[in-house]
Amino acid sequence: MRHLFALVCLGALVACDPGIKSFDVTPAQLACPGQVTLSWQGQGDGLHLDADQPVTPALPAIVTKQGSRTEHVSKTTIFTAYYPGAAHREKSVQVGNGPNCPGGPGTCGPQTLTFTGTCSGGVGPSYITQNLSAAAAPGNITQIVSDADFPVHVQHAAVTIPLGAGGGPIGPLPLVAAAGTYTISVPGQVGSKICEGGPVGGGGPAPTVHITVTPTCPK
Repeated sequence: MRHLFALVCLGALVACDPGIKSFDVTPAQLACPGQVTLSWQGQGDGLHLDADQPVTPALPAIVTKQGSRTEHVSKTTIFTAYYPGAAHREKSVQVGNGPNCPGGPGTCGPQTLTFTGTCSGGVGPSYITQNLSAAAAPGNITQIVSDADFPVHVQHAAVTIPLGAGGGPIGPLPLVAAAGTYTISVPGQVGSKICEGGPVGGGGPAPTVHITVTPTCPK
C-alpha cells in the first residue's frame, strides 16, 4: 500500500502537495496609487506571498494558510501566492499614475527610492545615493519604511535613521525635512553576511533595497 501511495504522488504531485483554495487582490484596478486588499486560503502551512513591485508595508515571506492584509501600491503590481514546488497563483493590479494623482510624478505623496549597490572585499555593501525633490516631498518625514529583510541605516539630512528588517524606524523618527539626498548602509555583521557567497571576496551585486518616504503635504 505504501508503494502504491508513493507511485500516485509521483504521478500527480499537485494532489500530494498543498494547494491554494483561493487568492484574491481587490480592487483589480486603481486610477491612482492606493490600497488593495489581499485575501487567501491555502491547504497547508508555509504559504508564500510576493510582489514584483515595492508595496507598503513590506510583505512577509511566509504567511498563515488563511488570512488577509491591506497593502499600498504605487504602480502596476503582480502579487503571487505559492507553495515552493507546488501550487502557484498570480493576481495583477493595474495602477494609474496621472499628474493629478496624490503621490504622482512631481506631486506630494509617498515616494519610493530604489537603492542598488555592490559588495566587495568581504565588507558590507556600498549603495548609490538617491534624491527627493522639494516638489515631491515638501514637508517633513512622517513615515519611512524599508522592504529589505535585514536592518538598514538611512543617512539623510545629517542624521542616521535605523530601520528594522522589513519595517520602519527603530526608535523615534527625527524631525527632518523629507527633501534632499538619501543613502543607505547595512551595519555590522549583517552587512558582511549578506555579501557572502558572491564572486571572489564576496564581490558582486548587493541586494536591491526599496525605501518608501512619506512626507507631510500641503492641504
